[in-house]
Amino acid sequence: MQRLFKPARYVGPICLAPFLALPISTLAQSEADSSDEQKKQETIEELVVIGEPVDSLLTSADLDRKQANDLDDVFSGVPTVLVGGSVGAAQKIYVRNLGEDTLNISVDGATQSGVTYHHTGRISIEPELLKQVHVQVGAGDATSGPGALGGAIKFETKNPEDLLGSKDFGAILKAGYFSNTEGYKGSGTVFGRLGDTFSAMASYVSSDQDDMQDPNGDALPGTNSNQDLGFVKLVGDFGGGHKASLSYENLTEEGEKLTRPEWGEGPRNPLRDLEFDRETTTLKYSWDKPDSDWVLLDVSLYNTDFEIYRPWDDYASAVNTQGYVLSNTSQVGEHSIIYGSDYRDDEVTAGEAALGGNVFVETSDVLGFFVQDRYQATDTLLLTFGTRWDDFNAVDKENNEFSSDGFSPNVGFAYDITRDITFSGGYAESLRGVETNDGFKLFGTTNDPDLKAEKAKNFELGLDYTLGSFLLSAGYHDTAIEDAIGNDVPWSRHYENLGELETNGYSLGVTYNGERLFSKWTYVDTDVELDGEPLTRYSYGYLGTSTGNTLTMDTSYQLSSTMDIGWIMTLVQDLDDLYVESAAASISKPGYNVHDVYAHWEPSGWRGFSMTLTVKNVFDEEYLDHGSVEDFTHLDGYTGIKGYQAPGRDVRLSLAYRF
Repeated sequence: MQRLFKPARYVGPICLAPFLALPISTLAQSEADSSDEQKKQETIEELVVIGEPVDSLLTSADLDRKQANDLDDVFSGVPTVLVGGSVGAAQKIYVRNLGEDTLNISVDGATQSGVTYHHTGRISIEPELLKQVHVQVGAGDATSGPGALGGAIKFETKNPEDLLGSKDFGAILKAGYFSNTEGYKGSGTVFGRLGDTFSAMASYVSSDQDDMQDPNGDALPGTNSNQDLGFVKLVGDFGGGHKASLSYENLTEEGEKLTRPEWGEGPRNPLRDLEFDRETTTLKYSWDKPDSDWVLLDVSLYNTDFEIYRPWDDYASAVNTQGYVLSNTSQVGEHSIIYGSDYRDDEVTAGEAALGGNVFVETSDVLGFFVQDRYQATDTLLLTFGTRWDDFNAVDKENNEFSSDGFSPNVGFAYDITRDITFSGGYAESLRGVETNDGFKLFGTTNDPDLKAEKAKNFELGLDYTLGSFLLSAGYHDTAIEDAIGNDVPWSRHYENLGELETNGYSLGVTYNGERLFSKWTYVDTDVELDGEPLTRYSYGYLGTSTGNTLTMDTSYQLSSTMDIGWIMTLVQDLDDLYVESAAASISKPGYNVHDVYAHWEPSGWRGFSMTLTVKNVFDEEYLDHGSVEDFTHLDGYTGIKGYQAPGRDVRLSLAYRF
């Protein structure tokens, strides 16, 4: 397959180029039709984009080769994203060490907001369905959505057209085995055209996994999982640029988990049954008006319900989110202007399931308007600028009302000093008002009645140098979140404005993109503090965590037209003598060095068949990742407070057949 390397001339309001050289092969649709026409189309689309307002663009091909099974697998090898926790249900996402409370996370435009249980994760996703994942780091452009203090993550699911190619009907059957958990995953997807107007797809994914094993071969109790997912999508192409889609997803998981799934086993953390259920319905409409530069309309309506149920005490916590995103893009000369409105309404309920689970109720909503301009001022200078205005409102369970509104401006540039050297940078702000609290804390939660909105200020600089097949890059960032909202440490149920949360650091990157070999090396140094105190996961919950300096390497090699191999390495340095004010003591975070390898084969003689072999944690590294609850067990009164260590080596084999 031909490989192209073509830097684009667009940079968003913040410089993200140090992370944007992606494996060319990952930009092709791995499950697309293999006809000559389709291969030609794939080649046309294979462009490495430098300067888009995303830190990383992960495709379904990336996820297939890694045999992604949870969030940690999805983001492995992405230098600015850390997923904390070994148990899938308890994993939390950090971007530049800032936690989920500071991020805007969405699936097909449906925002996944609200917190059900602080000892579990906020987002549950099945990698099998994903078409691509966009990651934007730091407060960014106006289209990132409201409250994106630390960045935005956008998951996008597959469409029937992504699978059909030139065919009118098809199906994909997959079976996978995981050695560490002696588990399996099976899936079936059917897709087809329904006349000239409609196309549809339906998927069912089921997995059953026993407890993980550590590198010593000992079981990690409470890490088992039984998960089922159903997904359907109907797409209509009505001509004249009019398109619409309706999708529904239902993800359920159950198993015997530890009472606090993110902690390790201990006397304060017994095994209990736990059940998860998420339903998302999304309706989308777009109009790309023919022969017009003024109308490219996109509308999304969504509804998400996420519930966690504990049978042992009949307690349930649920989040319902409804909203819309309306935008239009107009091309006016050298200006590409996107403008529109978005709205989101959240309701968190919690209590005894027998009583409907609504003993405690909190609500919040936010209405926003935005405009973002991308202006190609000269052949060598691109300017971006825009703003959004958001109006936040919330009512807590004590009927305290909170309101805040304001603008979130941004400005950025990219200047080509020479044909091969680009200097870029930008400044952006983001506002987030008071929102709903954790459902499992509502029975004792209190809010400071004078809570103020949080406001992030993000500054970026970057330099990129293209030297033949190499891309050399460097970047600097500084993000300050004023009046950060969190619980009074450690783990109280009283929420207040804690002070200024600041993260700053730099990155260095080297990428080689050859005919067959791709290799990306990135070094990231990021510090995060709250009023001068290093952030710890245990003390500050969803706000963030401290990590050691990190070196990531993502290398792939195309052995032939039918086989490619890859190697992902993550090297994290020690963090010693972190002083935890609430514990009046210091802790340490040992470093680790983890390697994953894979091989993907599509035998030429077996049309439609593919096989992927992946080995996670090749060298059986024993470690506690820096996104997990730190080890406090050496301190008096902190018995059992330690995150679950990572599992040992896991050999994964996946077989797929497409017909």
